[in-house]
Amino acid sequence: MPRTPGIHHLFPRLAACLLAGLCALPARAADKQAAPHKSMHPRAATTDAPPSAKPAQPALLIGDINSYRLHPDLLGPYRKGWQMALDEINQQGGVLGRKLQVLSRDDDGTAEGAVAAAQKLADQAHIALFFGGLNSDVGLALSDYAKRNQSFYLSTFPMTSRLTWQQGNAYTYQLAPSGWMQMAALVPKAFGLRKRHWGVVYVDDTYGRTTVATFSDMITHFQSHTNIVSNQVIEPGKFDAGKTVHQLLQDKPDALFVLLSGPDLARFTHEGKAQGLLRNLPVVAPTVGEPEVLQALGADAQAGWLVSGYPCAPAGDQANMQRFEQSYQARYGTAPGSASALGYMALHAMAEGLRKAADADPHAVAAAFAGLKFDTPYGPVRFRSIDHQSTLGVCLAVTAEQNGRVVAQPTGYLDGSRLQPPDKAVHALRGKQQ
Repeated sequence: MPRTPGIHHLFPRLAACLLAGLCALPARAADKQAAPHKSMHPRAATTDAPPSAKPAQPALLIGDINSYRLHPDLLGPYRKGWQMALDEINQQGGVLGRKLQVLSRDDDGTAEGAVAAAQKLADQAHIALFFGGLNSDVGLALSDYAKRNQSFYLSTFPMTSRLTWQQGNAYTYQLAPSGWMQMAALVPKAFGLRKRHWGVVYVDDTYGRTTVATFSDMITHFQSHTNIVSNQVIEPGKFDAGKTVHQLLQDKPDALFVLLSGPDLARFTHEGKAQGLLRNLPVVAPTVGEPEVLQALGADAQAGWLVSGYPCAPAGDQANMQRFEQSYQARYGTAPGSASALGYMALHAMAEGLRKAADADPHAVAAAFAGLKFDTPYGPVRFRSIDHQSTLGVCLAVTAEQNGRVVAQPTGYLDGSRLQPPDKAVHALRGKQQ
């Protein structure tokens, strides 16, 4: 087998792949449209509050849209994260001389629900600054809403690269690493498994289709004699785990790429363990390394999987992560997870964008986010001007048994600025979508 390539050697070829259309989706996979705590943010130490002699200014409103009712285990910690950030910001005087206030609305996990929630916040509270979204279809819908209504939208969880590339626009920015960045981090590790016959299991949604297409193209294009021998596409809400596991046993892949979450992931791991599919079978599972996910899997969690996980931070720079974890633990009496950190970062990013804009107008905030730098538990992060993607990195990890349970053991943190294709490829993909 050829030597496993390093990540830096891949990008020229990955760019060529992108520009030549090698990383395009197959025809069937076309996207469907449809108590105080010290802040770690240096800017937060400078009060923007007006002198006490001046009358109090009304709160500056920001809209939060997410699937809280459907995913309380994940989004409960996420809400706690941004609430902690909100208190930090307001205890330091707020932003632009005003306190921040967040109004939350539930989207019921659908694109239609998200757009309706955004419109209701705009109609009832005149809100034009939004953050949130869980799945990529919701993120794309909110991005399109922001473009049509010239509102500002910071996508938090959604990871489809379409948010910053093919369907990117001037009013949308993306906080989480994109699926392409995630694959750029994980595929070199998958090369190291030296397996030729892969099975893929994923949900037929925007994130699933685009990420699996990227993984498949990378793994087959850059590692000779590698192929996808089993392609298990799950229709949302209609997962037959037993049937899927049986088919994989029939197809006999020697490694798996699994892109599932929530109940689908739980059913798959339980059935895969019961039928013996997962015994000694290498698995790459990008979404499985989070503590919330492994806790939910319980006894069905598997050791030895390549995942992206939490917590981790750049080597030699652990102070920000430690401060965040200590503050969160002191406030809530429990350790944070990746969702907690994401919520925390999202609201601090919104506040820093408002400070830079020196105005709450969505046009000014959107312009200010281009090149915006702010501090996070993972260290400094910026939003790229070229495509509005943040440089938040990817935590690589391997699942392992520890004290009677399976946890993710970090193997490294890759800064998001290292996980990008060349600018030429980004310009070609983004085109004139502004």
